[in-house]
Amino acid sequence: MPPSPPRATVSTAIAGRVISYAASRGLPRGDLLALAGMSAGSMADMDGRIAVTSLDAVWAHVVRALDDPGAPIHFAAQTRLEDMHVAGFVVMTCTSAREALDRVDRYMVLLTDTPRWELDETTDRGAPFVALHRWPRFTLGARIATECHLAVHLRCFRQCAGVEFSPLRVTFRHAAPRDLAAHRDFFRCPLEFEAPRDGFAFPASLLEIVPRDANPALSEFFFRHAEDLRRRRAAEPSRTSDQAREVVARLLASGEPSASVVARRLGTSERSLRRHLEEEGTTLRQIVGEVRHQTAEELLREGDASLTEIAFLLGFSDVATFARAFKRWSGRTPGRFREEARGGRAPPAASGANRGASDG
Repeated sequence: MPPSPPRATVSTAIAGRVISYAASRGLPRGDLLALAGMSAGSMADMDGRIAVTSLDAVWAHVVRALDDPGAPIHFAAQTRLEDMHVAGFVVMTCTSAREALDRVDRYMVLLTDTPRWELDETTDRGAPFVALHRWPRFTLGARIATECHLAVHLRCFRQCAGVEFSPLRVTFRHAAPRDLAAHRDFFRCPLEFEAPRDGFAFPASLLEIVPRDANPALSEFFFRHAEDLRRRRAAEPSRTSDQAREVVARLLASGEPSASVVARRLGTSERSLRRHLEEEGTTLRQIVGEVRHQTAEELLREGDASLTEIAFLLGFSDVATFARAFKRWSGRTPGRFREEARGGRAPPAASGANRGASDG
């Protein structure tokens, strides 16, 4: 049976730190909370979760409002392992940097479901390479989040090692932002954009370094605690509709996925898929419409893709079909929606009827 796709969520405590950072730079906290779908009281809740796409939208808003492509790098420079609660302490008390990197991958799920980290010691010109695996998305917010993930990982690696080392290189799959001053100052190494993968290479000697906060007794304590939290997280029920949304989002560029394809990706039968979706009050057709609608708004609001490119990414046969579907969802043409979003007037959220609209 193939593995289920990830539930794309992030801890509200992590989102709260991003919001606090943006507020410290003058952006209205209330607007940021509303964009994330959070309350002020949830900002420190490690157990609370919001959609990753909501935090991506916050990041896109922050960078646009501040007119600062370096915002995610400045945020990362202020981050410490202690800010990550148990996930941070189980890493910082390790007895070697190699063990710390392994634990980052194992316990990142306590903070967010989507990124996975892999230590590759075989393919990057003889140097160890920390690779970030994140489901590909095409929005400004997703690109900013990738830069933030890599910078935070490096910041914490430096803290753990007790050495302000420079990577050998840092690579990104997306195109370079217009201003790289903050990136160059923080990473202090060659930066490669539009590369095959996201990550950074570093000197092999760092793998065996003993972290400055190494403590075998505390490490064992936090390891047991983190394992318990990880098991609880894994035991939480995963809604079939959430899993189906992730599958649909990854397959749309190849056209609208059929029930048989989605069921096969989830390791179930079409009949079981339909039954579970019906029990959760939805259908695959509704899910396809919801994913297309949400992704279209993200791309129109945050990205520079043309309408033709967006139609292709969403699996429509042509721009006209996409435009008709989008007008049914939002009451606007795609061009009008983009114009309003770029003009600083946030379009109202879709009504309950529109959220369930299909595109057929």
